[in-house]
Amino acid sequence: MDCGTCETAPAVLITKPEPVSVSLTITERATTMLTDAFGDDDSHALLVGVSSGGCSGYMYDLQIVESTEQDVQELNIDGFRVLVPNATSHLLDGIEIDFVEKLMGGGFKINNPSADSTCGCGESFS
Repeated sequence: MDCGTCETAPAVLITKPEPVSVSLTITERATTMLTDAFGDDDSHALLVGVSSGGCSGYMYDLQIVESTEQDVQELNIDGFRVLVPNATSHLLDGIEIDFVEKLMGGGFKINNPSADSTCGCGESFS
């Protein structure tokens, strides 16, 4: 609503990035952990997504799902079904999914050569 006393800001043009054909790798350590998580159930898939947030702008989001409503690419990596949303495919092309042991337990880590910067926690990027 324009009250007439303030300057009107110009409209912001938002462009939707084109989907890219994603290529990603999974390290041996991550494969071992995924094998434990999936077991013999081949009806599930690893959904590798991105959400806004974190200290650097984006956060990685890994989920084990049966299906998704999102428009995704389905990859078969080392025998695992991997789903990558087309809306964020440009942010995920070339990533490596790893599993690292930490002092307080372990967790998955994404190595992204395309990220301009990453947060100290390693969970967000820009």
